[in-house]
Amino acid sequence: MTPQRSGPLLLRIAMTACQACGRQTKNPRFCSRSCAIRVHNQARKREPVGHCVVCAAAIARRRKYCWAHSPTRAIDRNRPIGTFVDNSRTRSRLNRLRTDARRVFHAAYPYRCQNCGYDKHIEVCHKRPVTSFPLDAPISVVNSLDNLVGLCPNCHWEFDHGLLQL
Repeated sequence: MTPQRSGPLLLRIAMTACQACGRQTKNPRFCSRSCAIRVHNQARKREPVGHCVVCAAAIARRRKYCWAHSPTRAIDRNRPIGTFVDNSRTRSRLNRLRTDARRVFHAAYPYRCQNCGYDKHIEVCHKRPVTSFPLDAPISVVNSLDNLVGLCPNCHWEFDHGLLQL
């Protein structure tokens, strides 16, 4: 035997107030997508979950340093270069000084080799090597515009090997 249906099944859906605007809606939370977006975008989605390796301050998970200890941040140019010497790795021990030198040079000169005029890629180099300065010399002296020159990679190699005089 087949069961008999007595008519259409009627469900009563309760009307509720929208969480964003307060209008009556059949949806249990929001009356429209725009109201849902308005509520969800106000919530703070990413909380700091990482820690700075220097000071252990709370930072975003993908970062390694906080703003105060970021290696790309501008440095105090009155500090002596001895405060930046890190003997852990020879290649990167003066990296912050070289980053500051690039920042100073590119702010003052066009992006062009000062010897041959090549403008696709230049390297900022020191006329007097950084290692020849005493550790108490201020960064402003080491990275002064008188000691910096922008050269293409070929001219830079010639300058480092004594084949090019400036």
